[in-house]
Amino acid sequence: MASYFVDDDLKDSFSFIAKKDAEATVHEFTCSGQMVDRRRTLDEFDEWSVAGAGICRDHPDFGGPLIAEIQTYRGCVRYRSGGCSFCIEPGFGEVQFRNPDSIIAEAEALSKVGVKHFRIGGQSCFVSYMAEGVGESETPRPAPGMIDHLLKGIREVADPNVLHLDNANPAVIAEHPDESRRVMESIVKYCTSGNVLALGIESADPSVKRENNLNATSEQVLKAIEMINEVGKEIGPTGLPKLLPGLNFLFGLKGESNSTFEHDKRFLKEIMKRNLLLRRINIRQVIPSRKGFQSQEIDHRSFIAFKSWVRNDVDRPLLERVIPAGSVLKDVYLEMHEGNITFGRQVGSYPILVGLPYKCVLDRFVDVKIISHGYRSITGVEYPLDVNKVPMAALSSIPKIGAKRARRIVLARPIETRSDLQEALDSDEASDEILKFTDLPKERIV
Repeated sequence: MASYFVDDDLKDSFSFIAKKDAEATVHEFTCSGQMVDRRRTLDEFDEWSVAGAGICRDHPDFGGPLIAEIQTYRGCVRYRSGGCSFCIEPGFGEVQFRNPDSIIAEAEALSKVGVKHFRIGGQSCFVSYMAEGVGESETPRPAPGMIDHLLKGIREVADPNVLHLDNANPAVIAEHPDESRRVMESIVKYCTSGNVLALGIESADPSVKRENNLNATSEQVLKAIEMINEVGKEIGPTGLPKLLPGLNFLFGLKGESNSTFEHDKRFLKEIMKRNLLLRRINIRQVIPSRKGFQSQEIDHRSFIAFKSWVRNDVDRPLLERVIPAGSVLKDVYLEMHEGNITFGRQVGSYPILVGLPYKCVLDRFVDVKIISHGYRSITGVEYPLDVNKVPMAALSSIPKIGAKRARRIVLARPIETRSDLQEALDSDEASDEILKFTDLPKERIV
């Protein structure tokens, strides 16, 4: 059974199509000269992951924002029921968990070649890693001891600057709250802040859930969001909460109607009403990638209206809750210029886009203090701000400063003390505001 398929019209364009694991096909060809379409074994995956770690040195982001993804298992714990109608993971058949010590060995090998950022991904639900009852239950019981061993081991052998995760099934979390809470406590203890567990609600419409055999009910998703907030909302060293949920919505599924958008709206309004935090909301249209799956035509006007409502009425307020003005984000990697704006992100699974309203040197890590919020991005300046070097645009972007006061600061350079800065301005309120962004001494250092 092939999980991936090629359109019949394109098949004749290729001499060979690897429908299973391309790396296994390459291995067979290298060893025997034969083109073989097969799955890799777990032993092969463990061996190749360690042996191939050194290739990371050839990546253009090596030494900078490179993040390596480490897979814990293949398949979906709901494979016996076929899983979600659109998803390819159940097509892999019986779940294959990697041994935690093999995963730790891969992290150690990557660390030895210089990789410092890791994402534990490639699985349908991290909380279900090594769970009990896989194949017997749609919501197997999590194994918090095994997950603690895994994360502790990675922390000890690799000491990563970033250790983030990927997906989780909210139904598993809701049905096994005690074990799931212990899993989250291990995540908070050993992973780095800014971490996101992405929850696939896909749709809050009960009809769509039923038609597509979706993971969880909206009630289960709410329980999972509340638990993740309880365990992970504390601010960590990166300037972000230690662990937050993310949400995935998917449109084009069987059974959708205009009322589907209203179900989704009510669900998000309930999250806002309960003052819960979400790191991000993905709104996507389904791409038919599972053989036999047929998507449903979307009412594009309703889809665009819903997306616009989320961006305006949900995303921005959530950003202001998660990253309030005055927050300092550590280690933002500056990537590109667009006009006079410099854009950067922290390294991680779902990094927020940060805009600095002036040009500065790229390809380096800086700390950024947040000034304002967009719908899916934030604006800030380098922190601490060097008032003697930054352009006027940086100074004028600070609240209560503006262009005229920024010009006065520039004309008064060099500014060596807080008193110098206060003398350059005509307002104690303005000087107090900009002093929050600097590390100027009170008196001149002789």
